Amino acid sequence: MLLPRPDQPAPNSTMSLTKPVMRGLLGAQIKKHLTIAAGLCVLTVGGWKMLVQNPRKQVYADFYKDYDAQAEFDRIRNLGLFQSCQPDD
Repeated sequence: MLLPRPDQPAPNSTMSLTKPVMRGLLGAQIKKHLTIAAGLCVLTVGGWKMLVQNPRKQVYADFYKDYDAQAEFDRIRNLGLFQSCQPDD
């Protein structure tokens, strides 16, 4: 009985490579990449809102909660920084 050599295929088997999928490949890749990009965009926008916008809005809200514009104007006027207003003596 003859045994096939390891570097050669068995005599009854046929070796064939599967053909690559070419039809519709570009459309499938575009669909996949657009889905990934849309998901990353949603995650990025959500992260930006939670980590940047909400704390910034809170800082502005805290500042303007007890801000007195008239008192700030009087302070700057008394420093003599305005040309049109004389400071209180």
